[in-house]
Amino acid sequence: MLILPPGWEAANAPVANALARFPPLVCWAAAVALLVAGLVLATRAPRWAVLLAAGAALALGVAADGLVDDAHIQFRYAQNLAAGHGMVFNPGERIEGASGGVWIGALAIGPLIGADAGVWGRLLSLALTVLATLAAGAAGARIGGARAGAHAALMWASLPTNALYAATGLETAAYGLVLWLAVLAAFAGRARAGWAAGAAISALRPEGLVLGVAASPWIRKVGRRPRAVLLGVLGGAAAMVAARLGYFGAPLPHSVTVKGFTAAAGVGDGLAYLARGALEWWPLLVAVPVLWVTRRALLPAIAPVAVWTALVVARGGDWMPGSRYLLPLLVLLVAVAASSPLSRWTRLAVPLLTVWACLLLLPLPDPGVRVAGSAWRAMAEHRVQSRWWEALGTLLRRTVPEGTTLASGPSGALPYASGMRTFDMFGLCSVVTAHRAGGTGHRLWGIQQAVGQRDIIYIGSVLPQVLDPRAVAAAAEEQVATVAGIRPAYQPVLVMHSPEAHLDVVADVMWVRPTLAPRLADLAGAAAPTHRP
Repeated sequence: MLILPPGWEAANAPVANALARFPPLVCWAAAVALLVAGLVLATRAPRWAVLLAAGAALALGVAADGLVDDAHIQFRYAQNLAAGHGMVFNPGERIEGASGGVWIGALAIGPLIGADAGVWGRLLSLALTVLATLAAGAAGARIGGARAGAHAALMWASLPTNALYAATGLETAAYGLVLWLAVLAAFAGRARAGWAAGAAISALRPEGLVLGVAASPWIRKVGRRPRAVLLGVLGGAAAMVAARLGYFGAPLPHSVTVKGFTAAAGVGDGLAYLARGALEWWPLLVAVPVLWVTRRALLPAIAPVAVWTALVVARGGDWMPGSRYLLPLLVLLVAVAASSPLSRWTRLAVPLLTVWACLLLLPLPDPGVRVAGSAWRAMAEHRVQSRWWEALGTLLRRTVPEGTTLASGPSGALPYASGMRTFDMFGLCSVVTAHRAGGTGHRLWGIQQAVGQRDIIYIGSVLPQVLDPRAVAAAAEEQVATVAGIRPAYQPVLVMHSPEAHLDVVADVMWVRPTLAPRLADLAGAAAPTHRP
């Protein structure tokens, strides 16, 4: 049994703890103050309201302190890219298990300038969240005037989606920024700016291909500026497909085919995902009647957004909190709700969304009311898990011999921090053929492929979080009861830990080859803090 010393996670998870010094409640209160001031100034000084909204977006992002395990997959790709191994999860294996596109290149700048890829990525996405809010304000102003710009910025800053993903290091903030730049270019600026914004949409996210194809029937009917955006989207999508075929041998990221086809969860889960998202931003639904009234004029924008949203629902949505896959829909709703003069209800959407979002994002780990803080807690669970896996990966990096191989279910923070060659049992970054029941993207399960092929197997499923070694060991044995060959070749190493934060992991199990067990039981190297060079 391995007992981790106090303070281990705080010292050995630099990516997860990058924002730990900022008190969430203080940042949340600052964001509320900035949003209230922005609402007051939206009519009299709309430009100041936009700046206040940008500050609120930053404060809410820091307060939410978002981090998910999938972000570490992108960090690992970026780290390997910066090290000269190429854009790969494991050197020599060209499988695109991350769908961030050129965002991986932006993350790779961090290691090149001496920064941790994960810390750099989290700070960069925070900065882009601020820029996206400013872009929303500029786009809204071009569509409906200065007041509409203030409203667009305030609503965009308030959205739980933006707050939850502002500091994850995923491409979500960058994608929101280029979507707003595309809207801005469609109403103002030169054709080159529209082409660049459209190309960036496809370069960051694979859904650019869907959006471009769905909008292409109107390519001759829209004006010069919107046409430039559409041509940029289509051109960027064609370039990304060609680049992927040339480097990875596939037109789409492997993670997209797994989540969208091979391991899709289905319409039921997708509708639930859409419903959960709508509960986060229901005040924006006042834009739906406006969209209906103006549907003929806005059809070139409505059609691609509707097609993409339908695809998200059909494939089962996402297992992460927030509505990150619905950003095109959110941009459309915010733009219409902010700029439409048709109804007083659209004007009420701004304060309603602000109040509701701040309630959901209230940093309350143990609430008396389940609604207050629900969005914040949903992301906090993922951040705590990521921190645990990052620290556990640091332990492996310090204790096991070089060349030790790993098979893992959650294949983000643990492989990233350990630096070990890893087989992704969920099949996003590795080729997995076996299926099982589960959520979107988690319906492949390659544990049987890993047995005998990897030195350490980490399942990552929830075990009883109790300080009773016998109960935890019994549950771990039950998890592998049907896995042929694992028990003779591996032995469980129980990891116990005194919780350092709410929702923290206190018990876990790794299955290791018998020759590695004595190394993991040696705590001499586990107590000293360490950081990635």
